[in-house]
Amino acid sequence: MIKPERMSKLFIVGPKSTLSNVVSTLHKLKAAHFIEHKKDEYDLCSPLEQLEKTSSLLVQTRSMITHLNISGEVKETKELKLDDLEKGLTDIKENVNKHVENIKSKEDELSIISEQKKILKLLTMLDLSPSIFQNSGYINSYLGYVSDADIKEKISSITENFEIFTMQEDKKTFVALFVEAAKSEEAEVELSNANFSEIDTNSVISLKGPAKECFEGLIKNEGKMGKEIQAGKNTLKELAKKHKSYLLGTENFLSTETDKAQAPLSFGSTKETFFMSAFVPKKDIQSIRKQLQDSASGNLYFEEQKLGDAEEIPIKLNNKGYTKQFEFFTNIYSLPKYDEFDPTSLMAYTFPIFMGFMLGDVAYGIIIAALFYYLKKKFPVGSNFFNIMISAGISTMIFGILFGEVLGFEPWHGLIVRTHDFDMLMAIAVITGVVHVNFGLLLGFILEFKNHGIWQAITHKMSWVLIQIGALLFIGPLMGLVSFPELHSEIGMWVLLVGIFLLYKAEGFIGIIELPTIISHILSYARLMAVGLASVFIAVMVNQFATFLFHKGILFIPLALIALIIGQTFALALGILSPSLHSVRLHYVEFFTKFYSGGGKEFSAFGAEKEKSIL
Repeated sequence: MIKPERMSKLFIVGPKSTLSNVVSTLHKLKAAHFIEHKKDEYDLCSPLEQLEKTSSLLVQTRSMITHLNISGEVKETKELKLDDLEKGLTDIKENVNKHVENIKSKEDELSIISEQKKILKLLTMLDLSPSIFQNSGYINSYLGYVSDADIKEKISSITENFEIFTMQEDKKTFVALFVEAAKSEEAEVELSNANFSEIDTNSVISLKGPAKECFEGLIKNEGKMGKEIQAGKNTLKELAKKHKSYLLGTENFLSTETDKAQAPLSFGSTKETFFMSAFVPKKDIQSIRKQLQDSASGNLYFEEQKLGDAEEIPIKLNNKGYTKQFEFFTNIYSLPKYDEFDPTSLMAYTFPIFMGFMLGDVAYGIIIAALFYYLKKKFPVGSNFFNIMISAGISTMIFGILFGEVLGFEPWHGLIVRTHDFDMLMAIAVITGVVHVNFGLLLGFILEFKNHGIWQAITHKMSWVLIQIGALLFIGPLMGLVSFPELHSEIGMWVLLVGIFLLYKAEGFIGIIELPTIISHILSYARLMAVGLASVFIAVMVNQFATFLFHKGILFIPLALIALIIGQTFALALGILSPSLHSVRLHYVEFFTKFYSGGGKEFSAFGAEKEKSIL
């Protein structure tokens, strides 16, 4: 549809005893966009009493799903009882947490073993036992790296009661020093002067025996723990397989119940009643009122309020079937405001036509349609975009038949031969620009007339049309572009001046400065020809080069095939990217700016799932 879904603003008042049923019905209907109540003389409504329990169980469920690495979706959500869920989740949680904590404990031990192995590997090279680094009241021990290879001589100048073991490693010296406690402070000064980098031995001092034996023992223990961790992970996989459906269904149910329980926070309340406001689709309002009234046993009061002029009305695009998928482009740009036209259905036809005209090749069209059909089946989340490209592929095939082009070859004589009919291509491109731009101005005229009156519509939109007509009749003959009788040129001059005057009344001096933009916007459609010719000549050059190699002899045939495949693949990739981007640009810049500002707020229906997209 050319306009977003028409909305009504519904005000509802009812007793709090019916609140739970009303919220459940609203969630089932998926048709109400809540208007948040701001606390004033009336308080905010309290959430439903089950909120604390459902949110707690939801956190537990999501925790289990994370621990078990479960993913996927549940097609339908069954109604469950909270008490049964609480018991079932507790049993699963205890079992899962037991294995998770066991795995974490083993992994922490492995981390310690890894650190111990590094130290023991060094001690093995010095042939030292880790236990000799235990604390003593008479001897202080140090293990680490120094940058001074003469550390032994410097320690010997302090005391004779020391033992030192050294080993050169790269540009540093690995050292183990044992010195009497009385001289430890002086020894530490010398170590500090030698840029001592200490290695903490606390993790290994409890190990008994030579470092080499301890190292080998740790390797065995490491292997054993690795197997235990893997066994624990395998158990978690089995638990995930066993409980996947239950946990995903539970998560879905609890998420729904939590949303319901929180919904009243958007409502206002008195001691005995609640009240709420919501936007609902106008066409559904009678059905919504009936079902809500039935859920509350007839105890609700309804009032359909008038939509305010300055009110931010949420936007629900109203497109069906083929055109709906093109909402992808509207969402990228910006949703329309409530009183604006929705450009989706317009773009649904012009985008494939523009892209097909630019690429225009039967084989490329078939490949594009097949490629994006495959991607649509492989990645359903991007189905809207892929459907758009499939339609563009079909359009490319149709124009390919009209142009007589297949992979840059011309098997038959088309209605338009793009490698020769440049003037015709340019004329089609410019005429397309004139029609497209002025159709945008027409839509803008209608909106200005509806919202601000006929004078605003004439000065802001019709002025641009008059300027184009005047320029064609007056400036066109002067530049030799067209030929008209002298009377027409004089009329054109006055039409041009009237258009400029109206534009000045609308936008002032800034409007006069922007006069050339209307010409640049129309001429911008020349890219329909230019991009199309570029794609043709790339394919032609690839074909000519491959043909040249074919004619060089049998030895060059493999090289010719490779050149043909690579070249055509490049041409196709460029043919997908460039025409699609230029087609989008013509809509966003040259077309939308004539009638469309966007900035609408999306209609967010309570209970409706957010549609998944590649955006």
